[in-house]
Amino acid sequence: MDEIIKWTNDNSGFLALVLFLISVIYGWLSGMFNSLIKKPKLNVRFIPKMSFYSFYYTGKKWLNKDLNEEFELHKTGFVSYMSISNIGNKTTTIDKIWIGYYKSTTKRKWLNKNNIQWLTQWHPIDNFMYTMTDGSQVMVNNLRVKNNIFDNIDNNSLEIGKSLTGVAYFEQETAWGNFCPFQNDDRSVNVTIKIRDIYGKYFRFKTKLKQLDIEDARKFNPNFANIEQLIPK
Repeated sequence: MDEIIKWTNDNSGFLALVLFLISVIYGWLSGMFNSLIKKPKLNVRFIPKMSFYSFYYTGKKWLNKDLNEEFELHKTGFVSYMSISNIGNKTTTIDKIWIGYYKSTTKRKWLNKNNIQWLTQWHPIDNFMYTMTDGSQVMVNNLRVKNNIFDNIDNNSLEIGKSLTGVAYFEQETAWGNFCPFQNDDRSVNVTIKIRDIYGKYFRFKTKLKQLDIEDARKFNPNFANIEQLIPK
């Protein structure tokens, strides 16, 4: 052991050089392979000014015959304003977007991981509008889904180094009881945005959504959390 220690001390400079060369070669090879393997990589920047959710009671009630109890019906809508960029080395296209949240429960979230609720992006019917300080309104594009002729014609393709900015809208069907998102102390909710591209690759991003009263939410879109009633059964 003494001889090994002495040899190591005497040749520390040589060992440092060998380790340096190994690091350089490994970095070069990994960079070469990464450049050969073409794949998209998405990154998301959330924009708070139009990222929120709203929970409200519909005014209707539902009788649960099993429990022989009447429950007030409620609805929740979510909107996430975000910029999605492709920082990979292959062009891709957004195929589908979901939002995931934990329903209201007394259980800790880490003990309730399988209880996450997923909602698929809905068509918002009306465009979301952002009101400027001078009273004028600016229309915000919808991500992936095309709403009308004012939306981007091709608003789901992501070339290398490019980004898309717009809103993704999600609406929970009319529910009862604790089938609503779990609120933090500040009434915000933790959500996960899940994006699937055309190659079947999934990307997940976590964020928080602030709560707005339904009246304030509908200033951005008059049919917010009301689209279910407009769709033919």
